[in-house]
Amino acid sequence: MTKKESARRAPTESDVAKLAGVSQSAVSRAFTPGASVAEATRKKILLAAQSLGYQPNLMARSLATRRSNIVALAISYLENPFYAQVVKELSDRLRDTGRHILLFTTPPNQDADPALERVLSYQVDALVMTATTASLELALQCQKAGVPIVQINRESKLPGISTVRGENQRAGEMVAAFLEAGGHKQFAFLGGTETSSTGRTRRDAFTNYLKARGHEVEVAFGNYTFEGAAAAARKLLEGPTPPDAIFCASDYMAFAVSDVARREYKLRVPQDLSIVGFDDVPEAAHSGYDLTTFSQPAAALVEEAIKIVDTMIAEPGRRAQRREVRGQLIVRGSARLPSTGIIEADGKKIWQQ
Repeated sequence: MTKKESARRAPTESDVAKLAGVSQSAVSRAFTPGASVAEATRKKILLAAQSLGYQPNLMARSLATRRSNIVALAISYLENPFYAQVVKELSDRLRDTGRHILLFTTPPNQDADPALERVLSYQVDALVMTATTASLELALQCQKAGVPIVQINRESKLPGISTVRGENQRAGEMVAAFLEAGGHKQFAFLGGTETSSTGRTRRDAFTNYLKARGHEVEVAFGNYTFEGAAAAARKLLEGPTPPDAIFCASDYMAFAVSDVARREYKLRVPQDLSIVGFDDVPEAAHSGYDLTTFSQPAAALVEEAIKIVDTMIAEPGRRAQRREVRGQLIVRGSARLPSTGIIEADGKKIWQQ
């Protein structure tokens, strides 16, 4: 191809193949993640493509393969560092496999369907949802279109929706046992919303464990926001029997409780009040919070979600899958320590019953 010709049209696969001295199919494989092509041939093709200024036509390829290599992510509560982690992990993991993320933000605690219905118009390969839920109608629409849905950190019994979640039941029971072993007498649980499926499981496990042992548990809700958790903390701490231990359904809300307790009520953490979170976001290890928390590894959740997506794409019609990612009770300085059960693992202190 001459310089005059290249000025008139964009270079094609056949132009690259001719310059590299390979077949057009070899060029196609070189730009397809995971495709088989010798490394020396790949380098020759990439060098030829670079010299011609060639870029693969992803839209044309998606029409040929009927796959766009785009996964939609619908998410709320982006101010929560845990969900920011999920976005990063999913984006990085998809990029490593030659795919891309299409982000849809949905209003918290509102009907997400109007935003999610647009997903189907983008010919996405799958829909991943976190901190938001789908209606039965949307689930059926996605099923009909062959778009698998995976919910992260949510529980769902709708047809065709797979779920990946942390150990909510075990977390609630373990945190309750940990706080009881630390000598606490007045307990509180700070949840997000009353309708949150995962939060409800944590709450029920925590309260049932303690009530079975003769303890009362006060329950409040912070709407999974910093401001909401701060307001709920004030109500708890101003009550007739303020708690000496609070289990928060997310680290983000635990940060708000810690700020309110220390700055507004001059409480010492953990001497006057123990605070335990859930998620183990990176900020939990910062010295300002030093938060004891039950871990819910974002990377592991995303890894399982992608495995489900790949399985559902490879086997259309397969039943929805349910997976649970194991966590640990990470012990830091925001809660009183039991006399036994604390061990070192992977450079962290964890508590085992």
